Amino acid sequence: MSQYFYYEGNTQKGPVDFLELIKNITPETDIWTEGMEKWAKAKDVPEVFEALNLNAPNPPEIIPQQTNNYNKSNYSSEKNYQVPPDFQTLLVWAVVSNFLCCNITGIVGIIMTLRSEIEWAKGNYEQARKKYKDAKTWIIVGAILGFLAVITYTAFVGFVNVLPHLR
Repeated sequence: MSQYFYYEGNTQKGPVDFLELIKNITPETDIWTEGMEKWAKAKDVPEVFEALNLNAPNPPEIIPQQTNNYNKSNYSSEKNYQVPPDFQTLLVWAVVSNFLCCNITGIVGIIMTLRSEIEWAKGNYEQARKKYKDAKTWIIVGAILGFLAVITYTAFVGFVNVLPHLR
């Protein structure tokens, strides 16, 4: 889906999709998109003018497209980006691990989860995924250690309670 830029007064806006563009411009607004050599008035770009022309007998149907690909390279010197999916936090599991299982691994899990969320918010998605995996590992280790501690404690208490009856 094409991304458009436009001027609102002296301020450049964008990138925006076609629907957002049509909502915010008039035929006299300067616009630009990939493939155009220079900025032009909206009335001079046929597909934009058709969408703006409310008196057209058959106005064009505008269908929004869902896409995860967002290519910034057309607008700057930056590399290609993909809009990431929503981030799923492990914070609840880290807190549960902390209270029910093993404090040390739970605390490390909480810290690693928060670090992954911070990286995600900054846009460092690869770093966030790495920290997410580390947090998940600490939480799983904590849960396993907690489970083993419960089994060991139960066996020990059972053995101590049975020991006096063996004499």
